[in-house]
Amino acid sequence: MKFLVILICLMVNYLWLKDFDRFDDAWFFRFRSRIEGWVATLGEKIPMGWLVALLLIYVVPLFSLAVILTITGDSVFGLAAMLVHILVLLVALDRTQPGQLAKDFLVKWNAGDMSACVDFLQQKFASSNPPSTDEPALIGSFFSKQLTYRSFERMFVMFFWYMCTGPLGVLLSYVSYQLRDSHAEQQPQNQVDLVGLVIQLLEWMPLRLLALTFSLAGNWVQCFERVRHSFWQFGQENDNAELLYGYAKCATSGLLVSSRVGDTEEIEAQDNESAEIQAFLGLLERSQTIWLSVLALITIVGL
Repeated sequence: MKFLVILICLMVNYLWLKDFDRFDDAWFFRFRSRIEGWVATLGEKIPMGWLVALLLIYVVPLFSLAVILTITGDSVFGLAAMLVHILVLLVALDRTQPGQLAKDFLVKWNAGDMSACVDFLQQKFASSNPPSTDEPALIGSFFSKQLTYRSFERMFVMFFWYMCTGPLGVLLSYVSYQLRDSHAEQQPQNQVDLVGLVIQLLEWMPLRLLALTFSLAGNWVQCFERVRHSFWQFGQENDNAELLYGYAKCATSGLLVSSRVGDTEEIEAQDNESAEIQAFLGLLERSQTIWLSVLALITIVGL
């Protein structure tokens, strides 16, 4: 059933009108604000209130989902439970296809409008700090890195934990990413560090598997060598987005088409960044195909 659920979600995600926001993540911010507000009203009655609030934010949705899955069970020949699986995965998956993100960015990038490019980055990658318009050389590489990491956390991480633990693992990952991105200006540093540690744990295995997939889908020698040297790295000091970007750079090395002879340095740099974005997009698409093929094989074998 899991492979069928993934296929259905991918088709719905791809075919749905892109201008229609199916699910509004703002519900999580409201839910989080209410939990933290309730804990704050208790004041000194609850020691380590930030930890209590954090546990409640995790436990309430996970427990609610577990109850729903128990109630649905095998009712209506399992269709009710399957619908719950689909809804959870649709909520967690990215609302915009990576190809659409790349297309929208490249329109602005190829026009040379750096101000529009930075505005686009701030809109689509709100939790990150994009470079300024004074650093055009960094804008293209920043988009490549964020595109790769966004696809990883909103697709490959969700696929991995769904196959391992079902919708509960998907919801755990979704809540963790929302805790990182959806918050007020000020939050306890202990909470930030603990959520970061949870995300590091959730991403450790999927990141290594995707890196190996990059090796298969791209330059095997360079990518696998980089994976071999960094395979056992773990810790909050590690930037998984930067790590994944490095893997993608190695996997696409030798695949980039050189810019036209006679171009100025500025146009040449623009063309190179555009070619890198296209190469990364192709790498992600090939990697998704490999993962789906492996999942299909697992389903057929019955593992």
